[in-house]
Amino acid sequence: MRDYLIIFLGLWIVLSAVLSPSTEVFLTVVLIGLLITLEIGEFYLSEETKDGLKYSSYFLLLVFAVIVAMKVYEILK
Repeated sequence: MRDYLIIFLGLWIVLSAVLSPSTEVFLTVVLIGLLITLEIGEFYLSEETKDGLKYSSYFLLLVFAVIVAMKVYEILK
């Protein structure tokens, strides 16, 4: 099952890179894929892998917050 989760995440990232019209959309879609992988694979992934995915999702959440702040600033400007 672990292999399927890694394949899913890899395909998710590649497809989102190909199909995303902008960097902001790409990073948001990758965050969604990471969160899906963490939720589904919680029982199948090792602690090291889960920790790495959690840190990646924390970083992408921070990037998402910056993107939202930039868009709000753009609207208010």
